[in-house]
Amino acid sequence: MQRTNTRTKGFTLVELLVVIAIIGILVGLLLPAVQQAREAARRIQCTNQTKQIGLALHNYHDTHRSFPPGGIVAEKVTKGVGDTWCNAGSSTQGAPWTVLILPFMEEGARYDQYDFDLPLSASYTSQVPSSSPNRPLWYEQNANYQCPSDPSSGGDVNNLSYFGVQGGGDSTTVNCWGGNSNVFFVNGILYANSSSKFRDVTDGTTNTFLVGETKYHLTEAGTVSTFYLSWASSIRLGTGGTMPHPVTLAGTYEPINSRIPTGSVPKGNTDSRTGYSRLFGSFHPGGCNMLMADASVNFVSETMDLNIYRQLGIRNDSLPIGGLPQ
Repeated sequence: MQRTNTRTKGFTLVELLVVIAIIGILVGLLLPAVQQAREAARRIQCTNQTKQIGLALHNYHDTHRSFPPGGIVAEKVTKGVGDTWCNAGSSTQGAPWTVLILPFMEEGARYDQYDFDLPLSASYTSQVPSSSPNRPLWYEQNANYQCPSDPSSGGDVNNLSYFGVQGGGDSTTVNCWGGNSNVFFVNGILYANSSSKFRDVTDGTTNTFLVGETKYHLTEAGTVSTFYLSWASSIRLGTGGTMPHPVTLAGTYEPINSRIPTGSVPKGNTDSRTGYSRLFGSFHPGGCNMLMADASVNFVSETMDLNIYRQLGIRNDSLPIGGLPQ
């Protein structure tokens, strides 16, 4: 009797392992591409949000004939290098620019909830918890002011991803030194009690920073934690228990992304507790978005020449010659 050879067809163990290895390689190649695509989408959204902030600031200027103050404070803000008004000992402050432009961000309903008739000392606070009637509004989410690439955005955490540019330069142009080495400038467009107009930007609106992206968030008591200060925070000018911080503002003083962001600093490292007003930064690789005074948005590299970066924060120094590097 003749026997028929009936061999079952299928994969050998070696073939199966090869297929699994190929699939693993393809997945390994695909995941970075997916992550890059997602980050590209988030960066585009962030750019669009920055643009909308610029348009809102322009509309504010058209209505009020000046840009909003970076923040309203009771102290007399002087413009001499080395002044100490930021440590005057008073803690009275009013609305920052992020609140003042809400009607031009299609946030009129939110804006109307604030009580602007309250005395300045009772109207807003910054770092220390209080019973200010306007305080609860600060801790409501506002996605318009939060970069989608920032891991602290959304959820129960409020943060401001965009700071006004109060000016810039080296240590000789710092107008006032706040607590923990925070810096106050008055040579930009948005600073304490500012009322800058387009005519004041003699360097040209295409050559001057107006708002910059930030990943540096001050906490409730000026320390590192996961409880971030609200997007609608104000300026704190005072001593004793709290330290002076231009909470919605920063200057072009230190290089972009050159500090560890608040919330990710190792225990015992206090680097990011201080000086957050000295620089800008983002969670986008390689730099951050900067809004120019003409409402255009540029992605500025963290490797930009520091002198040029500082000059772009100043509204009237006739520098840099040639404007923003391309």
